[in-house]
Amino acid sequence: MITRIIVAPQILLAALEDLVDWSEEIWMAFAWASSQEGRADHWRALDLDKVQRAVIGTQFAQTEPWVLSKLNEKPDRLRLIIGSIGTFHPKVILGVRRDEARAIVGSANFTTAAFTKNTEVCVQLDGRRSDEQFQQLRHLIDQQYDRGKVLDKRWLDDYTVAWRAARHRTIIVPQARLELVSMTSLDMPWQTYVAVIEAQERRSLSSGVRLNVRGDYPSYFVELDRAREIFRERKPFAELTRNQRSMLIGIGSQSSGLIGAMGAARYAKQIVYQSPEKIGVALDRLPLNGRVQPALVTNILEHLTSLKGVKLGVATRLLAVKRPDLFVSVNNGSGPQLTTLLGGRVIRTPKDYLDLLAVVWGTEWHRSIRPSNEEEAAIWNRRAALLDAALYEKV
Repeated sequence: MITRIIVAPQILLAALEDLVDWSEEIWMAFAWASSQEGRADHWRALDLDKVQRAVIGTQFAQTEPWVLSKLNEKPDRLRLIIGSIGTFHPKVILGVRRDEARAIVGSANFTTAAFTKNTEVCVQLDGRRSDEQFQQLRHLIDQQYDRGKVLDKRWLDDYTVAWRAARHRTIIVPQARLELVSMTSLDMPWQTYVAVIEAQERRSLSSGVRLNVRGDYPSYFVELDRAREIFRERKPFAELTRNQRSMLIGIGSQSSGLIGAMGAARYAKQIVYQSPEKIGVALDRLPLNGRVQPALVTNILEHLTSLKGVKLGVATRLLAVKRPDLFVSVNNGSGPQLTTLLGGRVIRTPKDYLDLLAVVWGTEWHRSIRPSNEEEAAIWNRRAALLDAALYEKV
């Protein structure tokens, strides 16, 4: 038997794709499963026609109802573990092809997070179908299938209510980033969002650097306040000083690098220094207050990203510092978490970014009215850009 250790999400996804393509029949048992309603890459990799038995847990309302509905479309394929002594916690997918077998076993559930950003450890096994290890795995799946429950429509309706409620239970640990597992992870009441942002104060990154939200430089508030003072001059971008333009793009002594550090964007810096009107012709169209139509955002982003060296990270940094109430910066530090919101789709194009904005702008906290409390109002005025503080991890 051949064994292989898998510790990276992208390698785990590739191993799953290979297993599904290679197999003639598949059996699976997972504590939880999610799919971003079919958009996630790991779900799209699964060939449902090959799945003979799927045993899925529902404890803590972590499994997505849509997944259960899709698995239940084939008679006698799905069984649910609704209640058990202890937590139903297996994570195994087993494929067979004639006399051969392949399995992936480990810590990874069949969820978007497991295949995009989680730290997981799995083992891939390759061998003969008659090998004892595969016989044990098949016996486990069959045993749990036999004690599982058939999906009932009325039960699914009630479970869906519980699942939606569970998505809104945001656990806030001081000095811990907000962990996203799906689009619904981001939707929370305004007071919860305030608590999430405040919990980021002095959060330590893996590099040892601590984040400051409201404090002295370097902090998110200082970064955004410096940008606000520049934009309040209401000058065209091309008429700003070189130092001002540098700060807005995230380079130079006036920028802390929070909300996207653009020091490596060599060609973008050349445009900022030598041809700022190329950026200004688009950025100047963004109003300093009021609503902004998606069509305008698309036009601005398409123009900016058409410039050599100006990628989406640079463009969204400029949007976020000019309108922190509306825009999120997509950078190396926040990108992995933001990708989770789109079901594992990496945010590379203006369309991807508009899809992300639709999620952010649709949340309860973003749609809330401006608070009368001065400290909360300060967060509200910067509410979209400050999401970076809750998601960021130095890479």
